[in-house]
Amino acid sequence: MKETIIRSLKEIKAKNVIFIEGLPGIGLIGKLAAEHLIQEIKAEKIAELYSPHFPHQALVKEDSSVRLMRNKFYHGKVGDTDLIILVGDTQPSPSNPYGHYEIVTAILDYLEQFEPSMMFTLGGYSTGGEVVEKPRVLGAVSDAELVGNYQDTGITFRDDPGAAIVGASGLLLAMGRQKSLNAMCLLGETPGYMYIDAKAAKSVLEVLATILEIDIDMTALDERAEETENLINKIQEMQQKSATQNTPEFGKDLGYIR
Repeated sequence: MKETIIRSLKEIKAKNVIFIEGLPGIGLIGKLAAEHLIQEIKAEKIAELYSPHFPHQALVKEDSSVRLMRNKFYHGKVGDTDLIILVGDTQPSPSNPYGHYEIVTAILDYLEQFEPSMMFTLGGYSTGGEVVEKPRVLGAVSDAELVGNYQDTGITFRDDPGAAIVGASGLLLAMGRQKSLNAMCLLGETPGYMYIDAKAAKSVLEVLATILEIDIDMTALDERAEETENLINKIQEMQQKSATQNTPEFGKDLGYIR
């Protein structure tokens, strides 16, 4: 394989299309949100993306056979709207900008046949390790005129000149703009890469559901979020215990201090 390819598995007829990207990233927020949406609307797989820019490894399946790492396109309907949803195993390494551009170009070329009216990319926004009770959803748009259309959906629009959105979530907005495609990135607040953040994924999906005007059962994400919260609490307890044990008691005769 010399270049990124998209293999179509099923031809579909779609109109009034909205594209949603949820590839792995910080906290796996976009991936969790998009995969949950796929399950809830019972979307079906229509295409697979393969690239030599993905990690050079094969994944072992339950039957002991192997497959290449890939991204997958799904199709589902919500009322009169057709959703095309992209999820997957991985993205190129941050040190491989060429791979990111090639893959996003392939995605946009594939989407041209559906003429999407809007794109939503899903990801995470690091709080620098701070755990928040209710993660905010931060928004960035391909065109400033879009901000007014989504003011009442729970999105926090921030003025951060120079801030960067890394990977497909950012490139799809900027490169899509060159093709006159309207797009928005929804970023859930998260402590960082240390956690699989289902709580932030839920916050992002709640905002997306409001925009799409659909009801989504969040039970599975709630259960996953509770597991994550328990893990965070255990880690914090261990850190506090370790800090206490390593703090010297200066009232004692510490002969090794000179």
